[in-house]
Amino acid sequence: MSKRYNLKSTTLYKLMKKHITVLLLSVTSICRAQDTVLTAYLAQHRYAIDLNDPGAFHMLPDMMKGKNLFVLGEGGSHGLELYAPLKSAVLDQLATQNLKYFFIELGRSTAYILNNYLDKQTDSCTSAFTKYCRIMDHEKATIKKGHDFKLVGIDFEIRIDFNTALNQMFGNVDLGKCPTSKAFLADLLDSTCLKMTHKAFMKFYKAKREEFQQNKIAIKLELGDKYNGLEYLVTNQNTTRPNIDRNPAMSKNLLQEINPLDTSGVYFLTIGMAHSMPCDNFSVVHKLCKSDVLKDRVLVMNLHCENCSLNGAPLTGKTMLRFMNDQDIEACFSKAAIGAYTLFDLSQLPDEYSDIKKYGDLLLMAKGQH
Repeated sequence: MSKRYNLKSTTLYKLMKKHITVLLLSVTSICRAQDTVLTAYLAQHRYAIDLNDPGAFHMLPDMMKGKNLFVLGEGGSHGLELYAPLKSAVLDQLATQNLKYFFIELGRSTAYILNNYLDKQTDSCTSAFTKYCRIMDHEKATIKKGHDFKLVGIDFEIRIDFNTALNQMFGNVDLGKCPTSKAFLADLLDSTCLKMTHKAFMKFYKAKREEFQQNKIAIKLELGDKYNGLEYLVTNQNTTRPNIDRNPAMSKNLLQEINPLDTSGVYFLTIGMAHSMPCDNFSVVHKLCKSDVLKDRVLVMNLHCENCSLNGAPLTGKTMLRFMNDQDIEACFSKAAIGAYTLFDLSQLPDEYSDIKKYGDLLLMAKGQH
């Protein structure tokens, strides 16, 4: 019987094992050295953020030089409670820089309702919109300080908001002498659309948009100064659905609102991180950064939430900030973080960290939020 060959006993195997071990150790030491460089950089380019401090984002004016649009990418979940005070803190700072529009990931009709709540300076808010108005209370306080800006929705219409907005606009208007407008508005002001699915409502909305285009001359003559408001609400080109790519429509809506760009002012966009990645060719922010109007004029701050939970359940799964899925990289940021919120300026990262820089110039790290 032949003798069994034992590879592990050969000189070649021992030499290979030795060289592989040396190689692995050298790679590990290189990774650790890079992490040390990253940690050192983060320690020198960080800001502790206190959301209760009116000057929490005092660094933004310098960072916004040459920029016009500030984007807050909502990471983790839209439902995190931290977003209300975070948006307010950013808004307080941008409002001092001639803020023009505050863009939201909602439709035009929702923005119309909220602008009514803000502009009228009253505390009245219908029960259906209490959650929206509660979020807007800080914005209302900012306006009372003398700052003036407008909320603008860039997403698709929501049927209850659409119906409510039109009733706010025309509920007390006598349309007796406006036959074309009365006929057009009949099934918009009643509860017809409230009984529809979103898909059916979008089909209904597109049909009404076409009907409006066919009758707009007569409607304009009848409605006078109320025509522009109606036209704005019924001509939203964003008729997508939540599970469909909404990026092209939202970017087009935003660009339509700011063109021509007022370079003396600033604009604020809050949007989910599915739409706020500059490196994602399909995202809203990528399309804005590549546009003639906003090229090199966009500053993005995405958020990474560490050990956060929603409704008592921990947020799990991979983050859209792919570099943060590397445990060593996340550890660098975690180690450099100071307090519950830390803002990192990534704009001057060395070229070897281009995979981090491409996700935006700013990163806000939040710890233990819910």
